[in-house]
Amino acid sequence: MIRMSDAEIFREVDEDYRRERMIAFWRRYGSAVLAFMIVAMLASAAFNYYVRVENQKKAEQTQKFEALLSGIEPKSEADSIVALSNYAAQANPAQATLALFTEAALRLRTGNLFAAAQVYHQIADGNDASQDLKDLAVVRLGYLATDEPKPEPLIPRLEAIVAKNSPWRYSAREAIALLKARAGDRDGAAKLLSDLARDTGAPPDLAGRARALADLYRGK
Repeated sequence: MIRMSDAEIFREVDEDYRRERMIAFWRRYGSAVLAFMIVAMLASAAFNYYVRVENQKKAEQTQKFEALLSGIEPKSEADSIVALSNYAAQANPAQATLALFTEAALRLRTGNLFAAAQVYHQIADGNDASQDLKDLAVVRLGYLATDEPKPEPLIPRLEAIVAKNSPWRYSAREAIALLKARAGDRDGAAKLLSDLARDTGAPPDLAGRARALADLYRGK
């Protein structure tokens, strides 16, 4: 007759106890655990599906935007403007902003400065564009305002762009000078442009243009 040792008896009792606890646990919580696992699996599948759909949408929108750009030809601006405006209304914020900038450029090409300014205002005052692109739209508005009989008061907004060290600060300084000259302050414009021309951080082409304009406003 084989006699079990005390250690073997204790081990067998311990295994039986664990087995009974496991059975009791599953009887009590098994449904909840299974439900949680199913929910987690469904959530993971839903997230993966969402990511796949969003990536597909982005790819489709990018392809559509590229097609719009490739379709822009001389004398077809009107059709392209309508297509870009419709595209911007349903595209994601980044692509919508690029479409609006393109639309504004086309409106400028057709000589409709007022409509172009409206599009730039839509970018600058909307919620979709990044702050840098909003600032760019304000700078573009500043340049456009120099051709208006009564320019809108954009100098404070342009000065704010200069003050925060925006990547468009040099263009903003040029636009401020042009607006001052448009308002009759040619001396003030000349000083701003001379300072801009001497700024070593200014892009060379912009600095050269500022120097030439400063001489012009001084009557040289």
